[in-house]
Amino acid sequence: MPYSEQLREEIIKAQDDFVWESHAWEFYERGARWYLAMSVVAVVFVVSAVATSNFLFAFFILLTPFILVLSGHKEPHRMLVQIGPNGVVVDGRLYEYKDIHKFAIVYHPPETKLLYVYTNSVLAPRIRISLEDEDPVSLRDYLTHYLEENLHLQEEHLSDILARILRL
Repeated sequence: MPYSEQLREEIIKAQDDFVWESHAWEFYERGARWYLAMSVVAVVFVVSAVATSNFLFAFFILLTPFILVLSGHKEPHRMLVQIGPNGVVVDGRLYEYKDIHKFAIVYHPPETKLLYVYTNSVLAPRIRISLEDEDPVSLRDYLTHYLEENLHLQEEHLSDILARILRL
């Protein structure tokens, strides 16, 4: 049964066992060399797509630089992360424990300090949260009371590693 807006707000406020602010996404500075390299890659892909008559692929490759330029200059906002007895709140959105099937903590400071929350949602199946200065051991101990831990994940997901290497 869905909660009323007032009750949902009260539940969100009650999630105060762990509270911190984190960047919504990683921001990478991109210089002229990065844009030149990505342009060369895009041209190679477009030529290859046109040569194989794959015009839809060529269209998407041509669309990608515009998206990267438009989104690449936007600084990430700070989002509030709250964890409590009812679930995880990320930037004002409540994910109840019944809607989360597992979590994983990848902690290799100073480079990688992440909490992954795996939801049942089709639109957001994996939520990546930077731990900032939170204690991963106490957070893990707390979450294991409510959720299954993914012990197989020892490193970042490949998509996160590629995003960091390619500065996406």
